[in-house]
Amino acid sequence: MSRSPRCTRREVDIVVVHSYSLVPRNIPPRCEERVPLEEPVLLAAAGQVASPVRLADFADEPWLVPTSDLSCYEMIQRACGAAGFVPSVVAESADFSVLVALAAAGAGVALVPAMAVPSGPVGVGLHELAEPLTRKVFAVTRSGLARRPDVRAVLDELARVTPSGR
Repeated sequence: MSRSPRCTRREVDIVVVHSYSLVPRNIPPRCEERVPLEEPVLLAAAGQVASPVRLADFADEPWLVPTSDLSCYEMIQRACGAAGFVPSVVAESADFSVLVALAAAGAGVALVPAMAVPSGPVGVGLHELAEPLTRKVFAVTRSGLARRPDVRAVLDELARVTPSGR
């Protein structure tokens, strides 16, 4: 967790991070995980496809992926590898809305967390995976810090506004 040492060094009180089912994230010693949200990762593809989809059926498709410095990229590499292929990457972007727009334009397929999908994407199908992948979004604090009123207020508000998943 790249930002968690700042938490353990007392530079910040709360760090909001995410991890994928195929790319777990270690919680540092003396830290606690709070406000978990788990959401599905979906396949974005132009046109209609019967859901749930098998990634192996998209082995020959062009792939739209996050930039290689992100854990999202690693998740896609691992998911495709588990399905028996290396994705043929035709475009990279650090913005999921760009990847979804490219998929809608027919440039390829992408894996995107449900919450990262822009509302009402036109011309793109969002499909559940036969072998489900998930993303977990959560807050990390130093152990015991959640009892502090200001930190508790932020964590309570995060819990209040966090969708229960799609």
